[in-house]
Amino acid sequence: MNRREFSRTVLLGAAASLAASAVSPFARAAEPLKIGLLAPLSGPLTRVGQTNRNCAALAVDEINAAGGLLGRPLQLSVEDTQMSTAVTLERARQLFIRDDVAMITGMVLPSEREAALQAARAARKLIVYPNFDEGRCDPQLLTTGLAASQRIEPLIAWLMRDGGRSVCAVVSDIGSNRKVLIPQLQAAVARHGGKFLDVYWLPFGTRDYGAVLQQVASANPQIVWHSIGDDPVTFVKQYRSFATKPQLATDIAHESLSIATTGASTGTIGVSSYFMSIDNPENQAFLTRYMARYANARDPRLGRYAVVLPHGENTYAGIRLFAEAVRSSGSVDAGRVRAALPAVSIALPRGKTGVSHDGGHVLCQTRIGQALADNSFSILESAGPVTPVCEG
Repeated sequence: MNRREFSRTVLLGAAASLAASAVSPFARAAEPLKIGLLAPLSGPLTRVGQTNRNCAALAVDEINAAGGLLGRPLQLSVEDTQMSTAVTLERARQLFIRDDVAMITGMVLPSEREAALQAARAARKLIVYPNFDEGRCDPQLLTTGLAASQRIEPLIAWLMRDGGRSVCAVVSDIGSNRKVLIPQLQAAVARHGGKFLDVYWLPFGTRDYGAVLQQVASANPQIVWHSIGDDPVTFVKQYRSFATKPQLATDIAHESLSIATTGASTGTIGVSSYFMSIDNPENQAFLTRYMARYANARDPRLGRYAVVLPHGENTYAGIRLFAEAVRSSGSVDAGRVRAALPAVSIALPRGKTGVSHDGGHVLCQTRIGQALADNSFSILESAGPVTPVCEG
């Protein structure tokens, strides 16, 4: 190689190095920003998990259509909890370490939430829990369903609007119900001039409710509140088959449950952050987009729409709120995102939604609805936003 060839080689190499240094920051910026969807995609809660996955994908597509986050496309990494605490912990660790996701959402069971939180603390990342809860507070956690205090007080106030009434409760025997739900329910009933008669605890896996329904009938309450997480369908069907007369009220209320109970839910008063019948432009557009993308999920028993469970809208809401906080903070660091969340307020299918001052729960309207014969819910009242009570 002569001097001229050597000089040309050095100049070309220098030019290539400069070009690479100029391109690589953009290339790095164009790498996807990943979030995790960790949901029960097998087992009895498969339909809930699938709805969460569908709504997550819808939110990611909308964010990418608007330019992504921090100049990067958003990408969804999906894993199955298999409704197992051990599997949830393993998959959450994989998502945080292997896929380097900025946050994880999609869990349904409280045990899944706690397992994912364990991994999140070690990774210093965020968990967005798309279900109602007891009021769980943790620096790594945002819950997009209603806390117990946001559900119980508005519904009891509505049920007691014409004076105090007597109440019995039939609930799953889990720690959060004993520690939070029943004490709050008892206090709300007393506060509104009612009388709390009794609570009947049912272990997970109960399928024959005959004995407890006989006890409820003997107590002769005016209202029966149920919170049965593992099989509300069987409970509601047996409740109606006993020709039980008291008003049925619940914090487990959605269109899919009404469809599954084949008419037995009709007349039930429920409380939720979301019903498909909410009448606003954001919800109509959301349902239209969902139907266009997931037409095979349409249920003819609910008219022209595919069924969207509250958990799915909670998942969609969580990703949208996360995205706004990332834009506001200019970072995906969990601490900075959570610190930015209380200043976020966006229009969602459920309505205008913000986040509590501690960054841990949503602030939105609490919807009280009544199940109708066509499996939809009539919105009876929209209360709040109700400030959540932190229960540890």
